[in-house]
Amino acid sequence: MANTTFSSHVAARRRDGRHEVLLHRSIALIGTERVEIRSARSTVILPALGVVLGGAAGALIAIEAGNLPFGLLVGLLLFSILVLPISVMALVTAIMGADVVVDGNKGAATWQQGYLGMGVGTKELVPFAKIDHLAITIEGDSPDRWREEQDTLRQFALVLVKQSGKRLTLTQVPVPAGKQTDGMDRTLAVATAIANLTGVEVKLPEGWELVELPEDEVAAGPSRE
Repeated sequence: MANTTFSSHVAARRRDGRHEVLLHRSIALIGTERVEIRSARSTVILPALGVVLGGAAGALIAIEAGNLPFGLLVGLLLFSILVLPISVMALVTAIMGADVVVDGNKGAATWQQGYLGMGVGTKELVPFAKIDHLAITIEGDSPDRWREEQDTLRQFALVLVKQSGKRLTLTQVPVPAGKQTDGMDRTLAVATAIANLTGVEVKLPEGWELVELPEDEVAAGPSRE
């Protein structure tokens, strides 16, 4: 992968040498041969709570089994059996798993199975040779046909388009209308990193173009015509 220059407002450099780009309820981790798009750290809260409650229910059963009403005992047992395993799997996935992995060594992009928010198994596997291009789309910038007003939000999306025409969403970045350039910058940073790995073209929305910026800012950035 060719070295990619990221502006400081777009990506933060981690201790492991990778760059981190904040997206919508997720982050992109960009390395030299691998790009991962995974859930944000805040997504560990719910499964962690499930682990605590499931463990507490199991402990209560073990300690007070002889003193609990039969109905409550059955309810706690079912709760512990159902909630604890799912929460543990979801917690491990939130900490270590990834929703989308673009691996230069394997030459493929992989979407993980999204069962209950857990990355279990493979949902979609796309070899680089079957990728036609990457497309950045934007919603909310066209005037409403009834009121002739634009939305106050802009929804950027990075889409992988296969040679068959099938479109797979890699990530989304919603931003206020006044910060649409920042939304494009973050989306484009991830798109550029993936394009460098896969060797495919990145297509921008109509009305946007790449412009050269001073080296002390960033190598290249998008601009609205």
